[in-house]
Amino acid sequence: MHCITLCLFPITEPVQMTVISLTADITASPAQVYDYVTRPLRWKEWHPASQGVDVGDESLVAGRRFEEDVLSAGRPRHLTWLVEESRPGERWRASAYMADGSTVRLSYEMVANGNGTRFTRTLEYTLRPMLLRWANDLFLWRRIQAESEAALANLCAKLASLPAA
Repeated sequence: MHCITLCLFPITEPVQMTVISLTADITASPAQVYDYVTRPLRWKEWHPASQGVDVGDESLVAGRRFEEDVLSAGRPRHLTWLVEESRPGERWRASAYMADGSTVRLSYEMVANGNGTRFTRTLEYTLRPMLLRWANDLFLWRRIQAESEAALANLCAKLASLPAA
Protein backbone atom coordinates (compact mmCIF):
# COMPACT_ATOMS: atom_id res chain seq x y z
CA MET A 1 0.00 0.00 0.00
CA HIS A 2 1.24 3.47 -0.89
CA CYS A 3 0.54 6.55 1.16
CA ILE A 4 0.41 9.94 -0.51
CA THR A 5 0.69 13.11 1.51
CA LEU A 6 -0.77 16.28 0.10
CA CYS A 7 0.48 19.56 1.46
CA LEU A 8 -1.50 22.71 0.73
CA PHE A 9 0.15 26.07 1.17
CA PRO A 10 -1.75 29.33 0.99
CA ILE A 11 -0.94 31.49 -1.99
CA THR A 12 0.48 34.72 -0.62
CA GLU A 13 0.67 36.62 -3.88
CA PRO A 14 0.71 40.39 -3.29
CA VAL A 15 -2.63 42.06 -3.85
CA GLN A 16 -2.43 44.71 -6.56
CA MET A 17 -4.43 47.90 -6.29
CA THR A 18 -6.38 49.09 -9.32
CA VAL A 19 -6.60 52.87 -9.69
CA ILE A 20 -9.13 54.69 -11.88
CA SER A 21 -8.78 58.47 -11.84
CA LEU A 22 -10.99 60.68 -14.01
CA THR A 23 -11.17 64.47 -14.29
CA ALA A 24 -13.81 66.77 -15.73
CA ASP A 25 -14.63 70.47 -15.79
CA ILE A 26 -18.05 71.03 -14.22
CA THR A 27 -20.13 74.18 -14.61
CA ALA A 28 -20.84 74.52 -10.88
CA SER A 29 -18.87 76.04 -8.02
CA PRO A 30 -16.56 73.86 -5.90
CA ALA A 31 -18.97 74.32 -2.97
CA GLN A 32 -21.94 73.08 -5.06
CA VAL A 33 -19.97 70.10 -6.39
CA TYR A 34 -18.74 69.18 -2.92
CA ASP A 35 -22.20 69.48 -1.37
CA TYR A 36 -23.70 67.19 -4.01
CA VAL A 37 -21.03 64.46 -4.33
CA THR A 38 -20.52 64.06 -0.57
CA ARG A 39 -24.15 63.04 -0.08
CA PRO A 40 -24.09 59.26 -0.61
CA LEU A 41 -27.89 59.19 -0.78
CA ARG A 42 -27.55 61.10 -4.07
CA TRP A 43 -24.97 58.74 -5.62
CA LYS A 44 -27.62 56.55 -7.23
CA GLU A 45 -28.83 59.65 -9.13
CA TRP A 46 -25.60 59.75 -11.12
CA HIS A 47 -23.54 56.59 -10.52
CA PRO A 48 -24.88 53.49 -12.32
CA ALA A 49 -23.37 51.07 -9.77
CA SER A 50 -24.87 52.62 -6.62
CA GLN A 51 -28.07 50.88 -5.55
CA GLY A 52 -28.68 52.56 -2.19
CA VAL A 53 -27.23 53.62 1.16
CA ASP A 54 -28.32 53.63 4.78
CA VAL A 55 -27.86 57.36 5.48
CA GLY A 56 -30.01 60.43 4.99
CA ASP A 57 -29.58 63.28 2.53
CA GLU A 58 -26.63 65.00 4.18
CA SER A 59 -23.04 65.80 3.29
CA LEU A 60 -20.95 63.37 5.35
CA VAL A 61 -18.02 64.58 7.41
CA ALA A 62 -14.86 62.76 8.55
CA GLY A 63 -15.61 60.01 11.03
CA ARG A 64 -19.07 59.15 9.65
CA ARG A 65 -19.82 55.56 8.71
CA PHE A 66 -22.41 54.28 6.27
CA GLU A 67 -23.24 51.22 4.22
CA GLU A 68 -23.91 50.95 0.51
CA ASP A 69 -25.18 48.28 -1.88
CA VAL A 70 -23.70 48.36 -5.37
CA LEU A 71 -24.00 46.39 -8.58
CA SER A 72 -20.58 46.85 -10.15
CA ALA A 73 -19.32 44.97 -13.21
CA GLY A 74 -22.43 42.82 -12.88
CA ARG A 75 -21.65 41.75 -9.30
CA PRO A 76 -23.73 42.72 -6.26
CA ARG A 77 -21.56 43.92 -3.38
CA HIS A 78 -22.15 45.36 0.10
CA LEU A 79 -19.68 48.03 1.26
CA THR A 80 -19.11 49.41 4.74
CA TRP A 81 -17.70 52.94 4.42
CA LEU A 82 -15.78 55.31 6.71
CA VAL A 83 -15.33 58.95 5.71
CA GLU A 84 -11.65 59.73 6.33
CA GLU A 85 -11.36 63.33 5.16
CA SER A 86 -13.81 66.15 4.51
CA ARG A 87 -12.64 69.60 3.46
CA PRO A 88 -15.68 71.43 2.05
CA GLY A 89 -15.17 72.70 -1.48
CA GLU A 90 -11.76 70.99 -1.75
CA ARG A 91 -11.48 67.29 -0.95
CA TRP A 92 -13.46 64.32 0.35
CA ARG A 93 -12.13 60.81 0.89
CA ALA A 94 -13.68 57.59 2.19
CA SER A 95 -12.63 53.96 2.44
CA ALA A 96 -14.76 50.83 2.38
CA TYR A 97 -14.36 47.15 3.00
CA MET A 98 -16.36 44.13 1.91
CA ALA A 99 -16.99 40.82 3.67
CA ASP A 100 -14.48 38.98 1.43
CA GLY A 101 -11.64 41.34 2.43
CA SER A 102 -11.76 43.48 -0.71
CA THR A 103 -11.28 47.22 -0.16
CA VAL A 104 -12.13 50.50 -1.87
CA ARG A 105 -10.85 54.05 -1.44
CA LEU A 106 -12.77 56.90 -3.08
CA SER A 107 -11.46 60.47 -3.35
CA TYR A 108 -13.13 63.57 -4.72
CA GLU A 109 -11.04 66.67 -5.37
CA MET A 110 -12.39 70.07 -6.41
CA VAL A 111 -10.43 73.07 -7.68
CA ALA A 112 -11.97 76.35 -8.86
CA ASN A 113 -11.52 76.63 -12.62
CA GLY A 114 -12.81 79.77 -14.32
CA ASN A 115 -16.60 79.73 -13.93
CA GLY A 116 -16.72 76.21 -12.58
CA THR A 117 -14.79 73.38 -11.00
CA ARG A 118 -12.09 70.98 -12.09
CA PHE A 119 -13.34 67.76 -10.45
CA THR A 120 -11.24 64.63 -10.03
CA ARG A 121 -12.74 61.33 -8.90
CA THR A 122 -10.22 58.64 -7.96
CA LEU A 123 -11.31 55.08 -7.26
CA GLU A 124 -8.73 52.70 -5.83
CA TYR A 125 -9.63 49.09 -5.09
CA THR A 126 -8.16 45.72 -4.22
CA LEU A 127 -9.92 42.42 -4.68
CA ARG A 128 -9.07 39.65 -2.21
CA PRO A 129 -10.54 36.46 -3.69
CA MET A 130 -8.03 35.08 -6.18
CA LEU A 131 -10.74 34.40 -8.76
CA LEU A 132 -11.86 38.06 -8.66
CA ARG A 133 -8.24 39.22 -9.01
CA TRP A 134 -7.83 37.15 -12.15
CA ALA A 135 -11.18 38.38 -13.51
CA ASN A 136 -10.14 41.96 -12.75
CA ASP A 137 -6.89 41.51 -14.67
CA LEU A 138 -8.79 40.11 -17.64
CA PHE A 139 -11.93 42.25 -17.89
CA LEU A 140 -13.54 43.57 -14.68
CA TRP A 141 -11.37 46.71 -14.55
CA ARG A 142 -12.63 47.68 -18.04
CA ARG A 143 -16.24 47.41 -16.87
CA ILE A 144 -15.52 49.41 -13.72
CA GLN A 145 -13.68 52.03 -15.82
CA ALA A 146 -16.72 52.29 -18.12
CA GLU A 147 -19.05 52.65 -15.10
CA SER A 148 -16.78 55.38 -13.72
CA GLU A 149 -16.77 57.24 -17.05
CA ALA A 150 -20.59 57.03 -17.27
CA ALA A 151 -20.87 58.23 -13.67
CA LEU A 152 -18.69 61.27 -14.36
CA ALA A 153 -20.68 62.17 -17.48
CA ASN A 154 -23.94 61.80 -15.51
CA LEU A 155 -22.54 63.94 -12.69
CA CYS A 156 -21.52 66.71 -15.10
CA ALA A 157 -24.99 66.73 -16.66
CA LYS A 158 -26.73 66.68 -13.27
CA LEU A 159 -24.66 69.53 -11.86
CA ALA A 160 -24.97 71.61 -15.05
CA SER A 161 -28.71 71.75 -14.36
CA LEU A 162 -28.23 73.32 -10.91
CA PRO A 163 -28.82 77.04 -10.49
CA ALA A 164 -25.60 79.10 -10.29
CA ALA A 165 -24.30 79.77 -6.78
